[in-house]
Amino acid sequence: MTNAVGRTLVLAFLLVCFPLSATGGGIAAASAGSVDDGSALAGVAAQQEAPDAGGDDAADNDTVRHRNPDEYDEGADQAELERWLSDRLSGQLEDGAIQLSEGEADLASQFVGEEYSDRLEQYVEVTGDAERAEAFDQAQNEQKRMTEAVSEYEETKEEYEAAREAGDEERARELARELESLAEEIGNSSQNVQDHYDSISNDSDIDLTDAAEEIEDVNEEVQTEQAAIREESFVETELSIEATSEYISFTDPLVASGTVETENGTPIANREIRLEVGNQEIRTETDESGWFDFEYRPISVPLSADSVTVEYVPENESTYLGSETSVPVDIEQVEPTIAIDDVEPDTVAYGDRVDVDYDLRVGDERVDDVPVAVSVDGTPIGLFGSSNGSTTGNSTVPADVPSGERDLRISLPFEDRALASVATSTTVTVAETEPELSVSASPTGEREVTVNGTLEATGGGVEGQSVRLVADGTVLETVSTDADGAFGASVTVPEETATGEVQLVAVHDDEGTNLARTEAATTVSFPTSADSLLPTWAWLALGLFVAAVGAGGYWYRDRASASAPIPTDPDEADDDAPTTAGTSDPVSSRTLLSRASDQLSSGNPNDAVRDCYAAVRQSLESRFAASGPLTHWEFYRRYSDRSADAETESAPLRDVTEGYERAAFGPDGVSEREAEAVLERARELCSEATRTGPADD
Repeated sequence: MTNAVGRTLVLAFLLVCFPLSATGGGIAAASAGSVDDGSALAGVAAQQEAPDAGGDDAADNDTVRHRNPDEYDEGADQAELERWLSDRLSGQLEDGAIQLSEGEADLASQFVGEEYSDRLEQYVEVTGDAERAEAFDQAQNEQKRMTEAVSEYEETKEEYEAAREAGDEERARELARELESLAEEIGNSSQNVQDHYDSISNDSDIDLTDAAEEIEDVNEEVQTEQAAIREESFVETELSIEATSEYISFTDPLVASGTVETENGTPIANREIRLEVGNQEIRTETDESGWFDFEYRPISVPLSADSVTVEYVPENESTYLGSETSVPVDIEQVEPTIAIDDVEPDTVAYGDRVDVDYDLRVGDERVDDVPVAVSVDGTPIGLFGSSNGSTTGNSTVPADVPSGERDLRISLPFEDRALASVATSTTVTVAETEPELSVSASPTGEREVTVNGTLEATGGGVEGQSVRLVADGTVLETVSTDADGAFGASVTVPEETATGEVQLVAVHDDEGTNLARTEAATTVSFPTSADSLLPTWAWLALGLFVAAVGAGGYWYRDRASASAPIPTDPDEADDDAPTTAGTSDPVSSRTLLSRASDQLSSGNPNDAVRDCYAAVRQSLESRFAASGPLTHWEFYRRYSDRSADAETESAPLRDVTEGYERAAFGPDGVSEREAEAVLERARELCSEATRTGPADD
C-alpha cells in the first residue's frame, strides 16, 4: 500500500467509524463531502470545537485546548487531519493528567488507554512521523505507569493509616517502606512524562504546559505526603565509605570500610547489615561503633563507570531508613572462562525443556549470580544463571530450530564490562515433531472464501509459523499463526477453479523448523457452470418461487392432515393415495452415513446431520410404507404409530428428527457434540432396519 492510498483509507476510516468528540459527536458535518475534501474535515473539526448543547460541563469536556477553531479553514487537507490527530492525542494526555490531579485514577487511565492507542496507530499511518509517534507512545506508557503508581500509593497509604490506627507498628513500617519505593517511582515517572511532553511540543504548535503542571502538582503532593510518613515512621541514617584503592577488577577487588549511623550520630552497632554494591548484595556486621568492612568484585559494571553506589538496605520491619553513598573507582577488565558440564536431555524436540549445567570462573574463583545466554543453532532459547555452584533456569526448544545435529552455545553476553564476553558450545540432537493442522472454510462471495485453522504441537498452538493456502495447485495466500497457533484469511479462488466442489488445502512445510511437513484439506461448494447460465436475479426469483410452492404444499398437507386422521393400519389407507415407499437400499444408507462421518470430521455438523436423516428416512421407509410426501414430523408420527412399543422404539428417531430440524431450519444449527449423538442414533436405526427387514403390518 502506498502512503497516499494508506492515508486516504485512514481518513475514510476515521470519518466513517469514529466519533469526533469526547462525548460522542457525530460525523454529519463531514458526510456531505468526499474523504479527500478538506472542507468536510473542516466541518467535523469545527463540530469538535463547538460547545455541546448538553450544558457547560459538556462544553468544557469537548473543547480541544490546543488549537483555535479558526485555523480549520476551508482549505483543510491531509495536513489538517495530521493536526487533528495530534490535537486528539495531546488532548487525551492533558485530560488524563487533569483527572489524575483530581484523584480520578481510573478515568485518568482511560484517557491513555485503548482509544489513545487506536489514534496513535492512525497518526503513524497518516503522518509517517516516527520520531513524534515515538514521543506520543512513550508519553502514553510513562503516564500510564505513573497513574498506576499513584493509584497504588493511595491504596497502600490507606492500609498504612489503618495499621497505625490499630497500633500495628511493624506492619505500618512495612507499608511505609513500600510507600517510600512508590514515591520514588512516581517522582521518576513525573520527570519522564514531562520530558516526553517536551519532545511532543518541540518544533510544533502543541502546548502541553498545563498538562505538565498537573503532573508536577501530583508528584509534589505525593512527595509532601511521603515526607510526613517518613518522619513519623523512620529514623534517617547516614552511610560513609572509605576505600583502600580506586583501581579495581574482579581479581583485585574493592576493599573498603565504613560506618552507618543515625542523623544525630548514634551508631547502628553490633548487627548484621545488608549492602547493595553495584548490582550485588553483600552482608557484613557492624561493631560497637557502627564500623564494618567488605570486599566487592565487579562483574557487570561498565568499564566507563567512574564510581559505584553503595546502599544500606534495612530490613522491612526496621525502624531505620536506608541511605547511600558512592565510591570512586577505575575498573580494569578481566577475561573469565566458561565450560558446559552437562546438557539434559541430549536429544530434544519442540517444546522440550533444556537444562544446561555450566561453570563460569575467573581463575579458581567461581562467578555466581550472572545470567548467561543459551542458543541452539543461533536461535536464543533463554537465560540461565548459577548460584552457590548450582545452575538455575531452563527454557524450551522453539519451533524455529531446524531438526538434526545442532550447536548449543552458551555465552556471557557482556560488552565493555568488568568481565569480558566469553562463549563455548556443544552439540545436541533436535528431533522432528509431527504437528497437527486443521482447516475449515466457508464461501463469503462469488469467489471469496474465509479460511480459518490451527497449527498445534505437543498439546498447544505453535506461534509464528507460515501456512500456505492452496486451491487446485494455486497458492492463494501465505498466512502466519498467532500466539495460539491460529490463522485466518479471506482469499479469492481463481475464476477457472471456482465451480462445483473445490478442495482447499492448508500446507505447512517450512524446512527451517523442527516441525514435520503436514497438510489438511476441506471442501468449498461453488455454483457449477450450468448454474452460472442464469443471472443472479433469476436464481433469486426461482428460489422465492420454490419457497412459495413449498410453503403452499406444506399448508395443504397440514390442512389435509388436520381434516383427515392418519390411518393406523395400511388396510385403512386410501388405495388411490400416492406412495413413496420403496425397497430399502442399505448400500446407499451406508454411503450416506459414511459421508455424514466425513462431514463431521471436516467440521460441518449441520451437513452431517442432514445426511444422517436422509439415511434413516431411506432405511425406515421400507418398513413402514409412508403414503404421500410426508414432512419430517409427519414421518415421525407415522413411524411412532406403527411401532409396537412407541415410547421406546421411537426415541432414537425423535432424537434424529429434532437434530435434523435444528440443522436444517434452526438459526444456530447444531454443535459437533450434538451431531455426534445424532450420528450414533442414525447408525442404530439403520442397523435395526437392515436386520429386521420390512415391518409386519
